[in-house]
Amino acid sequence: MSRVADGRVLRVVVVDNDAAALELVVTDLTLEGLEVVGTALDGATGLELCRELRPDVAVIDHRMPPGPHGLEVAQRLAADAPDVRVIVFTNYQDAELVTQIRASGATYLPKGNLRALRRAVTTAVRPR
Repeated sequence: MSRVADGRVLRVVVVDNDAAALELVVTDLTLEGLEVVGTALDGATGLELCRELRPDVAVIDHRMPPGPHGLEVAQRLAADAPDVRVIVFTNYQDAELVTQIRASGATYLPKGNLRALRRAVTTAVRPR
């Protein structure tokens, strides 16, 4: 079971407009012993969940029409909730996008490797 420095189970919000992909990530992280405290199918709802719930980590897809995309959510969270670590987990692999995601303070991770996602989530949290 993954825990943060104070002994709590790691709390995660997952946001993806593809319901099947969302379910897969939630199932995988839950089986890893993480507490998925919220899910959303769009960036606006995901942003609100992160602001309200203050998870340790947010796993966010990039392209989620019609609302804000993953990069925009990461940028807003950097300003509004800097304690939430953001991982943008996406199929988009454009070099400029990767640069912008990293510049926002978020972690970029291409979709397709759940083991890498688990590792990224469990190592993303800084001691509070």
